[in-house]
Amino acid sequence: MSVPDAAVDAPRDVPGGRAGATGTDAGRDLASGTGGTTGAGGARPDAGSDAPMARVAFGTNIRINDDTGNGNQSEVAMAAGPGGLVITGWMDSRSTRTCAFSTSTDGGLTWSRNVSIPNVSGMFVGDPAVAVDGGGTFYALCEEYLNVGTTGNIRMMTSSDRGATWSAVRTIQSAPDKPWGGGGTTDGVVFVSWLGNPGGIKRSLDHGLTWGPVQSLGNIIHGTAITTSTTGLVHVPYNLDSNRNQLRYLRSKDNGATYDAPRDLIPDMGTFCFSCSPRQHPIVGSSADPTGRTVAITWASRMPGGQADDDVWLLYSRDGGDTWTQPIRVNDNPTASRQFESWVAVDNYGRVHVAWTDLRNGMNETWYARSADPTRGFEPNLQVTDGRGSAATDFLGDYKSIAVQGPDVLVVWQDTRRDSGDIYFARAAGAAGP
Repeated sequence: MSVPDAAVDAPRDVPGGRAGATGTDAGRDLASGTGGTTGAGGARPDAGSDAPMARVAFGTNIRINDDTGNGNQSEVAMAAGPGGLVITGWMDSRSTRTCAFSTSTDGGLTWSRNVSIPNVSGMFVGDPAVAVDGGGTFYALCEEYLNVGTTGNIRMMTSSDRGATWSAVRTIQSAPDKPWGGGGTTDGVVFVSWLGNPGGIKRSLDHGLTWGPVQSLGNIIHGTAITTSTTGLVHVPYNLDSNRNQLRYLRSKDNGATYDAPRDLIPDMGTFCFSCSPRQHPIVGSSADPTGRTVAITWASRMPGGQADDDVWLLYSRDGGDTWTQPIRVNDNPTASRQFESWVAVDNYGRVHVAWTDLRNGMNETWYARSADPTRGFEPNLQVTDGRGSAATDFLGDYKSIAVQGPDVLVVWQDTRRDSGDIYFARAAGAAGP
């Protein structure tokens, strides 16, 4: 089991308040979401609801990867489930590259021995994804890349005993790139999506043993997100392709049995810095409250209303995806610097929690913001990491992860405080509570 590394600082906290990055008054209306932006950053005294919220205090950061050397770990994903269950996955290069995974049964206080999905017949493996269903089954996924120009395979293993043992690894789909997973809110239901021309999404009702038909997603070359709910709403946002650059959205109202026609929420997601170091791609994250009615989508890009560099943006819906705000800027840094690799979580009360990689201090740090109503802004941004390292690398991964588990907020990221990349975790107890 991993144990917390020594803390560099005491836990960082901010009071539940009403300040942060803002939208204009136009952002208050849940419009259809057809383009434009709201907000230019900065503080606003009336962000969030009038009800007081618990203070946010992230505890000591915990290193999850259990290698003793200096192999690089990156590209981390996380999913939280019932009863304190959490699973993380990442690309691990401590020897040959694998997709590595670790689980927790106590909300991230302690972590299991790392397990992996290795390369079997391809060139290499990567792009790990994870899910937990409503019955507590863990799903670990990985893309096995075959020869250049050859479609690869999505490989998956499952655990039905809280991570104590794992099934054999098996191929569940041919795909050229980037699988993603989403656990249903009932036992045995899991969704998997992938990129391609066309990309697709499909559903299993029996813990991934058999799969239903594929729903086409069109020509996509970047990641999807999958958000499920207790009411049957399933939200699947994604960047359509690099040339057209729309934020496309697919929704199901019957737990993935059928889907509405896809819609473009905004026609242009902004400019992405493919050649930056670290790089930044049009990866989208999404989350919803348990009912699926309050939904948030996030990504990072250069857009009007930002600082002419990478900023974190958010779309928000309070009617299950019928209507959406225009983009709202989340980060509040006063001077230009890059913010990217954003992910989002929505708690039981409809409050929105966002985490991202932040270079405002010239170092690789993870920051966080919270809002009871994003159309009125966010609380002041808060640093999650209690240590920092160099950002002078060409790859910090393409995303990190944030999740809500009961009253707590969980964040996982790639950390460089030990020079090479590691996977770190922190928890803010009570930050999502009443």
